[in-house]
Amino acid sequence: MWWLAKLGSVSKRVKRTPLYALHRALGARMTEFGGFEMPLSYSGIIEEHRAVRQAAGIFDLSHMGELELRGDAALGVLEYTLTNSARRLADGQAQYTLLCADDGGTLDDLILYRLGRDRYLLCVNADNIAIDREWLLPYCRRFGVELVDLSEELGLVAIQGPKAATILSRLSPIRPGEIGRFHAQSCQLAGYSCIAARTGYTGEDGFEIFVAATHSATIFDALLQAGRDEGLLPCGLGARDTLRLEAGLPLYGHELSRAISPLEAGLGAFVKFGRGFIGESALAAQRDHGPSRRLIGLETADGRTIPRQGYRIFQDDSEVGVITSGSFAPSFNRPLAMGLVQSRANTESGAPISVEVRRRMAPAKIVPLPFYRRSH
Repeated sequence: MWWLAKLGSVSKRVKRTPLYALHRALGARMTEFGGFEMPLSYSGIIEEHRAVRQAAGIFDLSHMGELELRGDAALGVLEYTLTNSARRLADGQAQYTLLCADDGGTLDDLILYRLGRDRYLLCVNADNIAIDREWLLPYCRRFGVELVDLSEELGLVAIQGPKAATILSRLSPIRPGEIGRFHAQSCQLAGYSCIAARTGYTGEDGFEIFVAATHSATIFDALLQAGRDEGLLPCGLGARDTLRLEAGLPLYGHELSRAISPLEAGLGAFVKFGRGFIGESALAAQRDHGPSRRLIGLETADGRTIPRQGYRIFQDDSEVGVITSGSFAPSFNRPLAMGLVQSRANTESGAPISVEVRRRMAPAKIVPLPFYRRSH
């Protein structure tokens, strides 16, 4: 994992989430990520990964940012600044969406929640909290919309896996299994007011729970205790990365960046044209002419060599792209990777390619994305 290189080198300037003491008490190996000191793993990446696939895992996501837009024109600001259309959302619904610059490059990918007719919550990547806030602020001011940064006030805990709903129901009078996918519901959890959203970043069923930062450690521990007999384990960033890679989900700074558009990353389903949003003209040109790059999945032929981010991809002795993410995939017991390749490359399933790994060419082949789809 790319985080391993950072272990033991945590800067004194990094922040800590409200769950830091709990992570230490649970024996977590810590690392720096997104400006925060976060758990890399507890019992081990592979064991935590398999717990999520087979039972459940619990994650601290309190490093993520939350921005709330309030006011009659909040919807208009979101329609102008985001690629997906918020107009379709009803109260309690959520959607995946992206924030783009004029040239179509991605500033961030995020989840938008409609809390009410004139209240919307954006859950943004930790590294991009200030960027997103400053990007949105001028438009909010222009239209009289209040933008409130709740990142310091809210904690975020995720429980993911096929047993997540069962475990959550032990701590709340709500029926988690009846909350729709990409829906959110206000509830009492272990006696505290929360918002439980049926969203996640693992390819499994699960919930992300917004709660006051001061109560987030209590919620984490309560879920941990409620799920122990179901096989629930605390999970760190390492397992989160292998899970999202298997599910073909993008990570900002890897499959998405200021230099990578949503269409190049294969996220066209979340770009709704005809609304005049920022970056629409550039993205429409990409749509009409075809993106110059596309995202692929791949596996190495020997089943052992791991293609890492930044490794170059070749086809027919010509360089055609670069690896964006790569790791050992526990569900498949072999390495898997994603990469961006030029549109001229043959990206049909099974097409041969090579990855330059430490000055040697490792044979590989194209495989469809996502690698993993849950069957329940």
